[in-house]
Amino acid sequence: MAGKKTKNVKIEIANTPAEQLRRVWLASLGAFSLTRKHGGQWFGRFVEDGQGFASRGTQFARETVADAQAQATGVFSPILLRVEKQFGAYAQVVENGVGRVLNRFGIPTKREIEDLSRQVATLTRKLKAAK
Repeated sequence: MAGKKTKNVKIEIANTPAEQLRRVWLASLGAFSLTRKHGGQWFGRFVEDGQGFASRGTQFARETVADAQAQATGVFSPILLRVEKQFGAYAQVVENGVGRVLNRFGIPTKREIEDLSRQVATLTRKLKAAK
């Protein structure tokens, strides 16, 4: 196709809607005719170009995601470390406060309940052994 010379076609603006419609119809017939003549060649070129475009697009997407992840990691790592430290400190404060409130109401702690459960299990074994 590179060696072919194209005709210089003068594009005139249609004056009436009917003339515009006729020109659009002729353009679509011309496109259909060219597609029938060169469709196989064009299809092969479309596939080749599509494959190249898809691989370039995939590579671009991968690089973009990798860059975004690297930037996010660089930005958020120090913040996450500070949040984790502060969370640990706040969790300890809340845990101690809740423990004190529960203790005031006479509610045993988890450790006290576990100790009582062991004592009950020991007594149960002794009772079964004594029978």
